[in-house]
Amino acid sequence: MASERETNVRCSIEAADAFVEWYYNQINHSKPIAYGYVNGNSTFERAGHPPADICINGLVVATPQEWEKLLEQQRHRPQSLSLDKNAVHYVVEGYDVHVINSDYRFAAPQKMLDIHGPSDGVRMMMMLTVTGSVYFGANKKDNEDYTLKQHFHDVFILVPNWEILEKPGARYGRKYLIASHNYRAF
Repeated sequence: MASERETNVRCSIEAADAFVEWYYNQINHSKPIAYGYVNGNSTFERAGHPPADICINGLVVATPQEWEKLLEQQRHRPQSLSLDKNAVHYVVEGYDVHVINSDYRFAAPQKMLDIHGPSDGVRMMMMLTVTGSVYFGANKKDNEDYTLKQHFHDVFILVPNWEILEKPGARYGRKYLIASHNYRAF
């Protein structure tokens, strides 16, 4: 039988794998990410959870939709460059996850508290750090292709998405939501 620590490590790694795959796939394909935040989640809103803290390169962003607008601006071609249409692509180079609280209860339906304990890896609050590079297309200059590149660092605080986890066999959907997000490109 696995210990609580082993279960939390295994479950947090699985959650991080799924989250990273979803999040950066969404961004790379210009798909919405706003529903991945606690903002707009009815369970958290009814319980009075504050909106997600979002900080992008030192700029406090009020909503996930504003972050999506910034991502869309990033995709537009700068006038000084001749970039291809798929001008922005995020490549994750590594990530790390740590359980902050294995018994996260905020807004949890009583049913979830009755069924899942802190030792089964469902009620976790996690900190996920992601590092990688963001590429800004191919630029034709002097008949030479090159790509502009910046490194990025994301830090997420993820909390259980009770609306999904409450459903029997919750295999699909965002099992964890973003409660805090700090992004820095350099």
